[in-house]
Amino acid sequence: MEQTKRRKASDAIYTEIKRKIIEFEYEPNEHLSEELLAKSLEVSRTPLREAFHRLELEKLVTKLSTGRIVVARLTIVEAEELFQVRAALEGLLTRHATRNMNETTLEKLEQVMRRMQAAADSHDHAEVVRCGSEFHQLLYQLSQNGTAIGFLEQLRSRLERYRRIGGYKHPHYAANLPVEEHEAILTRVRAGDADGAERTMVAHVSRSLETVKETLQMYFIK
Repeated sequence: MEQTKRRKASDAIYTEIKRKIIEFEYEPNEHLSEELLAKSLEVSRTPLREAFHRLELEKLVTKLSTGRIVVARLTIVEAEELFQVRAALEGLLTRHATRNMNETTLEKLEQVMRRMQAAADSHDHAEVVRCGSEFHQLLYQLSQNGTAIGFLEQLRSRLERYRRIGGYKHPHYAANLPVEEHEAILTRVRAGDADGAERTMVAHVSRSLETVKETLQMYFIK
């Protein structure tokens, strides 16, 4: 019973710290004080350390030689590596999803696009990013390629930090650009053009990388 209770506490701590890292409430290289977090979260240090260990395995935090835990830094090299893998896998998944497309999923994609456009019109950049993630997840599910999805899921937390940089940090983020790009993908998907859908997705991911790199150079690369 005690072990189950501790595991639940560790899971909750892990989820909360992970969310704050991905949403930039904790900045790259920021020190995560074990003492302060234990007090603010009202938990003992044991489940907190277990949560830190899981976050370290996901490369979201780094344990320094001094024992201090800091939020993992962001780099252009890592961004390029992650987005190259993402482009290849998401292009493949989009191709498969286009071939498997049905009216139910198509309607869901169109609903997401309407919400994304509304968010862009109201300058809600965070919601634009969230809608983009939902759009991609719908394509993942329909692709039925479990291996490719599995690889992306392993990278998901690290990718999410970079995916959100533009919408959360870039001072001139053009919210209508991702809307136009997702609409272009949907047009190819709707037409059953698997080759075109794959190419358009790869182009979208590649363009997103350029926004990420610009933002990294503005805020995180000294």
